[in-house]
Amino acid sequence: MTEAADIALVSLGTTPGLVHSDESFAALVRAAGASCSVVPVRVGRVAGGLRRHAAVTDLVEALAARRAASGVRARAVVFSTITAALLAREPDVPYAIRFDATASLNRHGWGGAWQRRVERGRLRGARVLVPVSRGAEAAVREGPGSVVRVPIPIERIDGASERDIDAVAYAGYPRKRGLEVLCLAWAAAGPRGGRFVIGGLDRDKGRRWLDRCGVDEPAGVEWAGELPRAKWLDRVGRARVYVNASVWEDYGLAPLEALSAGTPLVTVPTPGSFEALPLARELAPELVSKDLTAALRAGLAMTHSARAYYAERATELLEPYREERVLELVRDRVLPGLLP
Repeated sequence: MTEAADIALVSLGTTPGLVHSDESFAALVRAAGASCSVVPVRVGRVAGGLRRHAAVTDLVEALAARRAASGVRARAVVFSTITAALLAREPDVPYAIRFDATASLNRHGWGGAWQRRVERGRLRGARVLVPVSRGAEAAVREGPGSVVRVPIPIERIDGASERDIDAVAYAGYPRKRGLEVLCLAWAAAGPRGGRFVIGGLDRDKGRRWLDRCGVDEPAGVEWAGELPRAKWLDRVGRARVYVNASVWEDYGLAPLEALSAGTPLVTVPTPGSFEALPLARELAPELVSKDLTAALRAGLAMTHSARAYYAERATELLEPYREERVLELVRDRVLPGLLP
């Protein structure tokens, strides 16, 4: 850079969700009138192969973020995750940390000991803390810095008036997404001849995980693989329900997008900072259950009018997540805290 940007965003971007989140935040900063340079974090192939356990994964990624942030010139620095900030050299300019979860929330036991210890100092040194979820905000509400919850913006998505897909789910990481639970629920509750579109992985990868779990592939499953965002959202908007069986969520962007498309969310009560969970419970508590089969039956039994009312209420609940509302937070609270 020939001229220092107002904000340098150190972007870990290890998942599609994090990439989208960082792109959205950079766009918000620019829309608020400041310049923003995105500094991508690159994890080499050899180092990436070491990511077999949370403690090692965080170490590899934190070191990669340290290298990426070295020499960055900007009036302020924003780290996109707690991990990106853990081992970075203390910036000589104000810095913020944007995060969907803290190590104290999702790094338990000995495998998270060093992360929990180091993050306390990083959080204390930040001029502004920018949690994206309610759970993350609660974890740092008593911290010394300014805390501004800035949700990931949720775009308005046009849902189809006629739904030709019975159910849709994302299972790009089958262990985390509970692929076997999704398939068992569909096998028990899916209609004869129904369609269940699963995104994020192809049939070979899905079958390998199901075989490992001793679960048969049910009839009606369509493996969509990795789709461009527009095509994925098209399928979400054509579904009668979106099904979630994740074992943990640090935010959960896809379920919020489903709500934005007017697609009822059928879900287990996933632990973590699952932002859509309180909304789903308010909209239709019968669709939130540890018994995913029963919840799926209830979702598929919704009438056209019931689904239309659900969509209307979901639109109201998502107002705080719309770009114009989130932009106000960045412009009026985040940037004034960072830029002298």
